[in-house]
Amino acid sequence: GNSRRDTRPIMCNTDYEDGQNNRYLRHGSQPEAQPNIHGTPQLEPYWAAGYSFSRGHFVVNVPYDFYQPMIFQGEEMSIGIRGFTIGYDFYAPERSVCFHP
Repeated sequence: GNSRRDTRPIMCNTDYEDGQNNRYLRHGSQPEAQPNIHGTPQLEPYWAAGYSFSRGHFVVNVPYDFYQPMIFQGEEMSIGIRGFTIGYDFYAPERSVCFHP
């Protein structure tokens, strides 16, 4: 159905994870607000594994790191940094289109 929200989540609430000697950056709950930019996606600073859409060449050019098998914490930073350094940008849609509890 149609969303009742017209807010836009921006992946920006990121900090070092508690525990584990604070070695890993982790995305926290993301703030949602009324978008300041209308009619277009908005550039955002991070890549999110749970909400990533792209053409197939992104996965070919920026694969999961083979030297970090079975990684769960940290793959978003690794892929985001490597993707950005070879020329990819990351965007948030104009409004939220999916949710999870």
